[in-house]
Amino acid sequence: MTDLQSAHPNPGQWWLHRRTMAYISLLSIVSSLAAALFGDIADSKLALVEGLCWIFGFIVAAYYTGNAAEEFAKAKR
Repeated sequence: MTDLQSAHPNPGQWWLHRRTMAYISLLSIVSSLAAALFGDIADSKLALVEGLCWIFGFIVAAYYTGNAAEEFAKAKR
């Protein structure tokens, strides 16, 4: 268990919030992609949507990378 988790009063709640944030970000990326592909986003807003997708993608990558690192650490024990 990392220091951040052990310092949190309720680690299960902490992970639930991180998981929820990652799933909402993933849904946002997919819906933005669908809107961009089907032409529902104006050309003037494509740069904004691209930036948001990078941010949402980082959140998803950080969540799954953290999970993979913890599983790797558990496997090495």
